[in-house]
Amino acid sequence: MIYRFSTLALGAFLFFTPLSMNAQGFGVVIDSSDALPDQVVCLPVYAQGFTNIESFQYSLTWDANVLNFDRIQNLNLPGLLQNFSNLIAPNRLLIGWADPTGVAQTRANGSVLYEACFKAISIVGNSSDITPGGEGFPPGAGGAEAYNNNFQNVWMPALNVPGYVEIVVQSGSSGTSDALQNGQNTFQLSPNPTLASSQVLFRSKTSGTATLSVTDAAGKMVLEQKISVKTGENRFEIPANTLKAKGMYQVSLQTKEGVNSQMLSVQ
Repeated sequence: MIYRFSTLALGAFLFFTPLSMNAQGFGVVIDSSDALPDQVVCLPVYAQGFTNIESFQYSLTWDANVLNFDRIQNLNLPGLLQNFSNLIAPNRLLIGWADPTGVAQTRANGSVLYEACFKAISIVGNSSDITPGGEGFPPGAGGAEAYNNNFQNVWMPALNVPGYVEIVVQSGSSGTSDALQNGQNTFQLSPNPTLASSQVLFRSKTSGTATLSVTDAAGKMVLEQKISVKTGENRFEIPANTLKAKGMYQVSLQTKEGVNSQMLSVQ
């Protein structure tokens, strides 16, 4: 496994090129999902600040008591092959890519780069974050980094948003809601991506209350409100003035049964 994914010529000065204050930051946003015990769920990994990028490397970490790594799929970059990842521990995957065309790549915020798939191996109620970062690289192999066509390391920790998987009971079983079945999210966001506002749409078998919250890519809460849930179809708007900045937002819906989240891309 090659841990520096750029050419030798580029690698010779990766260590010595400082990040320009004007360079665009790079990060990834990982989606979240519920999972049934022993179910495999695949989490999209979204681009954030992916502008004129020539190479990147980082690690994904999670709780090995809750999740087993299964596979990488839906690869959406030139040269992004199945062997661009390396499982170096039960709870850590190294990710790396270098553009084989020699032409730096640009992707819109919210574009899916690939999907990381995990199997739920713990009991109902347990959960695990999936966190991008720089841990786990062998000595001398560096850490989390992303280089643009100006040879600047534009990796920015604040732009990285962890995902998570929570293990839930089968929909329709005792103590469950109309939340999740066969790996599908409890609600939909429409439109997504959006240029302004978006709606949260879901169906419920019972009436009650829930909490709708929205956080930006830096983890700042931009919306939190109690909502009344009716039996049947429910629609709630996330207003445009909440989504002022372009980028990725995490939308969470909390009921008495738990929390379910999805990523919303504002372009």
